[in-house]
Amino acid sequence: MIHTMKLNEKPFTNIDNGVKKIELRLYDEKRSKITLNDYIVFQKITDLSQTIKVKVVGLLRYNSFEDLFKDIDFNICGPANSLEEKLDNIHKIYSIEEEKKYRILAIRIEKV
Repeated sequence: MIHTMKLNEKPFTNIDNGVKKIELRLYDEKRSKITLNDYIVFQKITDLSQTIKVKVVGLLRYNSFEDLFKDIDFNICGPANSLEEKLDNIHKIYSIEEEKKYRILAIRIEKV
């Protein structure tokens, strides 16, 4: 199956450059349909014609972003100067309430 998701410029570039190897999303209804060996086409939010296709090679679920970062180095999910900075940036996108409601999906990806 092929899924489509939008990304801001920085994470889009980090995936394109191979720096970001895990995409983080809420484990909502849409993301619950992702399975191993599916594909995701990421569109750059500022120019939807720019895309990157990746293969899903791993799926990990966590109760919170903090739990995830106890297990995985936060820098492979997109670089940051500190864990606090990474969590602050994530919570600008996903509220703590959403995090508690849906939990977290870490999608291991490989560019194809």
